[in-house]
Amino acid sequence: MTALSMSLRLLIVAALATVLASCGGNLPNSAISRHLAGRYAGALTDSTAVATVIRDRGIRPPDLSSGVPVVEQLRAELAKSDPTGAYAGITYDLTRGNRLGGDWIVHTPDDMWGRKASDLPPGHSDSLVRLVHDLVASAQRRVDIALLQPSPDGPFLEALRSALQSLASRSRPITVRVILGQYPPDNVDVPAFLKALSEGIDTTRIDLSVAAFRSCVATEDCDSYSWNHAKIVAVDGREALVGGHNLWAKDYLHASPVGDLSMRLQGPAAASAVRYIDRLWQYVCANTGKKDPIALAGSSGRCPSPTPLPAIAGRDGVPILAVGRLGAGITKDFANQSDVARDMMLAAARHEIRIVQQDLGFGLGRADVLFPDSTIDRLIDFLRRGQGDIYIVLSNLGAKGRSGSTYSNDVTLQQLARHLRREVERRVEARDPLSRWEIRRGPDPVNALLCEHVHLAPYRFGPEASWPGGVPIANHAKFWMVDGRTFYIGSDNMYPVNLQEFGYIVDDPKAAREISAAYWTPLWQWSSKAAVSGSGVENCIFREVIK
Repeated sequence: MTALSMSLRLLIVAALATVLASCGGNLPNSAISRHLAGRYAGALTDSTAVATVIRDRGIRPPDLSSGVPVVEQLRAELAKSDPTGAYAGITYDLTRGNRLGGDWIVHTPDDMWGRKASDLPPGHSDSLVRLVHDLVASAQRRVDIALLQPSPDGPFLEALRSALQSLASRSRPITVRVILGQYPPDNVDVPAFLKALSEGIDTTRIDLSVAAFRSCVATEDCDSYSWNHAKIVAVDGREALVGGHNLWAKDYLHASPVGDLSMRLQGPAAASAVRYIDRLWQYVCANTGKKDPIALAGSSGRCPSPTPLPAIAGRDGVPILAVGRLGAGITKDFANQSDVARDMMLAAARHEIRIVQQDLGFGLGRADVLFPDSTIDRLIDFLRRGQGDIYIVLSNLGAKGRSGSTYSNDVTLQQLARHLRREVERRVEARDPLSRWEIRRGPDPVNALLCEHVHLAPYRFGPEASWPGGVPIANHAKFWMVDGRTFYIGSDNMYPVNLQEFGYIVDDPKAAREISAAYWTPLWQWSSKAAVSGSGVENCIFREVIK
């Protein structure tokens, strides 16, 4: 593709993003706050506000001081949002007997904590390519992959093709399914990707299928925009790589790479990921040839049937709660348990909340920025209890990958600070109508609360804010942690969108210590140097936004 045609494509994508962001359609479930949720009541549907689901179904946060494991409590509460149990094992699934090996934390670019941006070593993230290859090549029965378009390219495509070649050389038949979420204006050229993936491979022993779909656009009766955004590589329902990583060589393997986080595990939680993928394939197979755009191609010429998963169970090991969401178009039921789980865990916090995200707001051409107000309600509840601190690290404004993909939602830290301050003020006013006057006269309890206990910072891995050439450093990780013990790694952004997502909630002391030491502690050590609020920050942004 020429530079001119690439520039033209990016202009078209940017223009369409503006149209999508400003069009009608249902608000994402998490964009409706508790004080607006009273307008929404009745039967649970795919568009029911999260705050309404929580209120109407009597869902309560886990008690972290209870003797009952947190993930067990949370699983029981999530079941209240699924009265018929139709999505148990799909969008919420608790398993035991999982193992996190010595290399379970997958963070790229590798080994950059404390280094200058100009010190990026050659092959800085080749370990991710090797991991994908080795994981796929280890399959005995089936490989399940779910990703976002564009399809894997460069060394990632070569790694997948090499792994499939290894599988084809064995006598055992293997089922391989790759499903891609696709967003407008482009669609995935599924036959071309299938050809590239299988080039030079004897597919007589491999049942290889590729599909690409989106489940809804706002002009349809589902009245939203929705496609797959989950990132999963799973083999045999026994091992999985899950998190934020797309398999895009330009964004992850070359200069100015995107920062991202995934996790690798062995055990029955891998089967949770496969069952989630099965539900996506069920939708694709039921609608191929009936809805556009859904594309399917495969070596067998038919929609693939899932290979039965082996039974993997155990009492020992790490309990993991898989949580997902089906967005819009796949079902009319409420099946966005990932949103409920996040809100309930934040509501359970007593001492500390850590958040690492691309953004908390969604702009990209909207006249009004969308914020995850049901989640922000929980953060404000935590602040007003006055017992701890919130740490928030976000991608740098204007961050983009070499592919042209954006890793910034065009929302400034000032806009986020203003929204947080406004919501805290609204709470104070609701309690005492005269308090707003008192706030303006000072001393200012709202600013005192926010400036002391909300630590807001842009993403840093070292002393610099940008790569050589002035490219802002991008963060794509989706991570949160409560009280230093319970954490989430997956694909689900906190900013309000309505996509298909999947991730894991882990409540294990050893795993919490490991992710804190390997990821959170160095991340905050460097990001905190650019913090715009929190104790010790002289020019607190929350005071600046009211000037």
